[in-house]
Amino acid sequence: MDLWGNWSSFLSPTTIRRIDQTVSTAEVGDLIEFVHPWAGVSLWAVYVGEGHVIHFGVGDENLTQKVCRTLLQQMAPKKKADGMLRKTRICAQRITDIKVAPGTSIRVNNNKHNLVPSSQEMMRSRWETFLHQEFKYDLINFNSEHFATFVRYGEAVSNQIPFKKKNDTNKDTTQTLQMIMQQRTETES
Repeated sequence: MDLWGNWSSFLSPTTIRRIDQTVSTAEVGDLIEFVHPWAGVSLWAVYVGEGHVIHFGVGDENLTQKVCRTLLQQMAPKKKADGMLRKTRICAQRITDIKVAPGTSIRVNNNKHNLVPSSQEMMRSRWETFLHQEFKYDLINFNSEHFATFVRYGEAVSNQIPFKKKNDTNKDTTQTLQMIMQQRTETES
């Protein structure tokens, strides 16, 4: 809160964040993790060059929106919750423009998934396919880590779900994203 009782400046995108030195040397295709200081859930993105990342835009929501989204998903029957939650789009942004909670740490983290990265050409093809598309956010089946790992490795994986086996590919999400990629390839030929 600022001197005038305004919380918006305290929670603004310019709030203090810790950017690890590894981010300044990030290479195209590196995974960028935005580690929330107390929520236990990270926003994941893929570095696309010149200080920009592509990510599943839930990072554009403020903290209240994120909490409401999570509570609705847990409490409401799936059909009702889906109707109340807006879709979230894949977007490209400067790292410093992404709204994060105060104290968020930002770092390159390519060592969490034990997978072999795809070629930069393939990663670029994937992120260009999905840029500006909208999807329903789902913490369990399609979150920002699923998207980022699909772009980098071709497999949708999320290690931040407590009851899921680590480095376990979400087969349904991976197949859906592969199908979208294939449809794009077929329409371009």
